[in-house]
Amino acid sequence: MSGKNARAGGKFTGNHTSLTPAVADVADGCQFVTKISPGYIKSGLRSAGGKRRVKITEKGAGFMISVRGNISHQELHVYSDDVESAKEYLIKEIKKEGFLIK
Repeated sequence: MSGKNARAGGKFTGNHTSLTPAVADVADGCQFVTKISPGYIKSGLRSAGGKRRVKITEKGAGFMISVRGNISHQELHVYSDDVESAKEYLIKEIKKEGFLIK
């Protein structure tokens, strides 16, 4: 199923292409990111009071970005040849999108 929040090709992998758009687009625009593998979106969660937050955890050749929207949650697995530079870029750009970084 494809919709306005779906991405395919390029750096995106996997069968599940629905994404939390702002964070996925930031990761896609990063020159240091080589691959993005999205997880399923869990929706219908209790309201977070409009607070959107992101947690970045390093994992081997990349990191996991856990995105919590107001009523949804998604994990993105992001891979890079230069993890530190990618992480710095993503933190800076994700903050510009209005997310809290944990």
